[in-house]
Amino acid sequence: MTTKATAHQPERSAALPAKTATADLGMLVDQLVKLGLEFAAEALPAILTRAVKEDLGTPALLEQLLRGELERREERRIRTSLRLSGLPSGPTLANFDFAFQPAVQRSKLETLATCAWLREKQGLSILGPPGVGKTH
Repeated sequence: MTTKATAHQPERSAALPAKTATADLGMLVDQLVKLGLEFAAEALPAILTRAVKEDLGTPALLEQLLRGELERREERRIRTSLRLSGLPSGPTLANFDFAFQPAVQRSKLETLATCAWLREKQGLSILGPPGVGKTH
């Protein structure tokens, strides 16, 4: 006795039980590593747990896994490009010496660092005498 095939299901024998999709998490992680998907392999258990808790469908789960992998690869590409460029690391706001130039207001500098002025299509001119930290 066979059952009728539908648009979504192939014809199968009524005597055979329906197959359930199960996979070994360790094997999936190993396969992701072999494919060079390091972030996906590392993140898979947490993303699966979140998918179950939030009742995410398979496309949403895959989207999170692949988005994370792509973001990690882009970060690695940028780090590698900067390292190979030979450019000096240069000064940052994190190592700015506010004690050297007390006239600089930390809060104002941190606000400028958000780049909101760019999003608002405004210009920025930093003026001052030599040696006060304008290029830092």
